Amino acid sequence: MDSRDAPEPGGEVAPRYRKADAAGAIDARRTAVVVIDMVNHQVTPGRWFLADTESRGLDTTYFVDRLKTLVLPAHRRLLPAARSAGARVVYLRIGSLAADYADASPATRDLFPLWEAHDASPACAVIDELQPQPSDLDILKTGSGGFTTSSLDVHLRNMGVENVLYTGVATNACVLATAASGFDLGYRGFLVSDATATFTQRMQDITEEIIGFAMTEVVTTDHIIGRLRAGRGTGNSATEPDTGQC
Repeated sequence: MDSRDAPEPGGEVAPRYRKADAAGAIDARRTAVVVIDMVNHQVTPGRWFLADTESRGLDTTYFVDRLKTLVLPAHRRLLPAARSAGARVVYLRIGSLAADYADASPATRDLFPLWEAHDASPACAVIDELQPQPSDLDILKTGSGGFTTSSLDVHLRNMGVENVLYTGVATNACVLATAASGFDLGYRGFLVSDATATFTQRMQDITEEIIGFAMTEVVTTDHIIGRLRAGRGTGNSATEPDTGQC
């Protein structure tokens, strides 16, 4: 028997990832788009995180241009298509619940005051262009990884989610950390490459190579929309032939 056909051990969230399924339809009802840190203090040019980044000598031009020309248009296509197909949309927002940042992850606690990254601050809100809908989840995370510093895993399991589409910023930081933990927890991951951004094309390419080696499939927005539409209303998880138009 091929090891890929062996029965799955009990307790896992998702079936074992199979390369043979890489073009198959995805059951949208068992899928969530996890939008990472598309909040004001992370993506507003010249403010908060980006101002702090520039003060440390890093050029933010590529990041800002990629957001405007690629990432935001990708989200405007992906999120309505995912909701329409029956997938869930979950927003993760990096920040603290406490106004004095006492509950922030130690690694980010000194940065949060510079970004005004606490839950009651407008800086910590999802950007106007991508406002959550009533059926979406909006979850605060107190550090980089979505699974390790928030209640994301509990919510996804309660909703029966097996497949996770990762979008947002920054590709080589919070997106990578979240995808890596999701892999260990048994979720089948998809990095939506044109819906993520970092500070150089080289950083983006290297991170896609690292994530795509084992942790997730690296896909484009239009490709994954086609697979979600092909799997709409199915009871299968990424095993049917892709009939969607990409």
